[in-house]
Amino acid sequence: MEREKLIKTVSAIFRAAGFKTAHIELRESCFDIVAGRLLFLLFVKVVGNIDTVSEEQASDLKRLSKVFGASPLIVGLRTKGGELEEGVVYERFGINALRPETLYQVLLEGELPVIFAERGGFYVRINGELLRALREKHGYSINELAQLLGISRKSLQNYEKGEQAASLDVAIRMEEIFDEAIAEPIDILRARVEANLSSEPETPLEREIFEKLKKLGMGVVKIKRAPFNALSREEEFTILTGIDERKTKSTVKRAEMVAEVGKVIDSESFFVLERARAEVVSEVPLIPKESLNTIRDVDELIGMIEELKKSLKQAVARDLSRR
Repeated sequence: MEREKLIKTVSAIFRAAGFKTAHIELRESCFDIVAGRLLFLLFVKVVGNIDTVSEEQASDLKRLSKVFGASPLIVGLRTKGGELEEGVVYERFGINALRPETLYQVLLEGELPVIFAERGGFYVRINGELLRALREKHGYSINELAQLLGISRKSLQNYEKGEQAASLDVAIRMEEIFDEAIAEPIDILRARVEANLSSEPETPLEREIFEKLKKLGMGVVKIKRAPFNALSREEEFTILTGIDERKTKSTVKRAEMVAEVGKVIDSESFFVLERARAEVVSEVPLIPKESLNTIRDVDELIGMIEELKKSLKQAVARDLSRR
């Protein structure tokens, strides 16, 4: 119950800030919400305890974000060590994590956080060029300012070079001395991560479909924890790709979720089934494996997807005209 309420709260914050959102009802998914607005796109995992996000989920979240040029984000309330502090950015497997109140401050109040948590306490990153300029403007030598701050000469030099984060206490003393903000804000909306995009298929059917897509000239990125199985990539576009043995209630539910995600990220999608007839579920084409085997290149694949979606719209229009 707590998690569902939290997801609704986070979605509401994004919508209040003008984002389009889609909610994924798949508990083990690497993300629960995708949110997009103009140049911003975020894949968001929402949990009560951020320590419950697994390394596999984090890896998938990074892959998605890398492929789509998005920012990954975890929103939660606590860690095993206690409650998350408001206005502080935490980290889980290299992904920013924060409280919903902090997200609200970023999106609706325009206040980027400057404090991040690491083992040992809270820290900030210093604008080294500004620190050096202020030190020289006020006539302090490195030794003098280091003594005022109660730190070593080496640490101060590292701050000015941007090579070391400062503890929160030291950062506060700096700003008191110069009466100016010198901490670097953490832009969670433009956070970028590196990701390993090479991953292996999990089933013989996936392997077969992946190999076919690669022969069509597409790159394939396996996603384990999502309503789709993979991202099929070509230079100009990425297709959300689902794979299943046959059409089931689960397949339909996944297709519906994929359709909502596609609307937010402006991406095509399709499912390949071992045994099925060609049809469309929530604007997501379901294609039998045999049909995929007849396709010769990426353009034909896109043409098939568009034709199936067009036929659905025509069928809907005919039904409406008969009423």
